[in-house]
Amino acid sequence: TMTNDYLMEVMWLYNPSTEEERRFLETYDSNKYDKPSVTADIVIFTISDDNELSLLLIKRGGYPYKYKWAIPGGFVGMDESVDEAALRELEEETSVTGISVEQFGTFGEVDRDPRMRIISVAYMAFVPKSMLTYRAGDDAADAQLFKIKIDLDGIAFENRDHSFTEKDLAFDHAAIIKTAIKRLRNRIDYTEDAFKFLKDDQNFTIYELKRVYETVKGIKLDTGNFRRSFFRDYVDTGKIRDTGKKQKNSGHKEAAVYQKVR
Repeated sequence: TMTNDYLMEVMWLYNPSTEEERRFLETYDSNKYDKPSVTADIVIFTISDDNELSLLLIKRGGYPYKYKWAIPGGFVGMDESVDEAALRELEEETSVTGISVEQFGTFGEVDRDPRMRIISVAYMAFVPKSMLTYRAGDDAADAQLFKIKIDLDGIAFENRDHSFTEKDLAFDHAAIIKTAIKRLRNRIDYTEDAFKFLKDDQNFTIYELKRVYETVKGIKLDTGNFRRSFFRDYVDTGKIRDTGKKQKNSGHKEAAVYQKVR
C-alpha cells in the first residue's frame, strides 16, 4: 500500500507547487540570454490593370538603406502580438487598412540587418488593385506599386517612374519576396487565394478568374481544362454559384457571371 508521503511526493513531481514556480520566476535572470529584436514585414500582392503580378513597396526614409525600396514593416512592440504589429506597421507606412494578412515565413539569418540581431516574421496579402489605396507615412519617403518581372537573372521591379532589380532592395527583402511568390504559386491551386484578386468576387466570369491564375503562375492555361476544374472544384461543391447573368468580355462571347458563396 502506498503511503501518504509517497503519494504526496509523486503528486509534487507531476504538479510542482505554484509557490515553487513563483520563487523561480522571481529569481530568474532575464539577462542570461541575448535578446534578438523581432520585426513584421508584409508583402502586398495585387494584379495590375494590364494583368501583371505587382506588389507594394515603400522607399525607406532613414538609415540603414536610406532611400532604398523595401517591403513595409517594422519592429514588434512589447505590448502587441506579431499579427497586430504587422497591421500597425502596414497602416503607419502605407496607410493601407482593412485587409487580411497571412503569416508565411520567418527569416533569421544572422547578418540580415546591419543594426543588430533581428528576426523577421513575414506576412502576405492579396488585394484587388481597385481596393488598394495607399500613401507613404511614418518613416517611409514614398510608397508605390511595382510590376514584378521574373527571368533567369532574378526579379526586377518597374513602374512608370522607376526600374530596378532585386539587388537594389533593402535588407534581405529580395529573399522574402521570392519566398512569397513561390508560396503564392504553390498554394493558389488548393486555396481560394485567386478570388481575393478579383475586382468583385460576387460578379465575375470564368475568363476573369482564369486570368488571375495565369498571372500568378506566369503561364497560359488551357481553357477547357480550366473550365472543367472550375466546375468540379467550385460550382459542384457549392462554393461558387451561377448568378444567371451574362457579361460580354472583350474579344469573347457572352459569358456566365458567377459569385462566391459567403
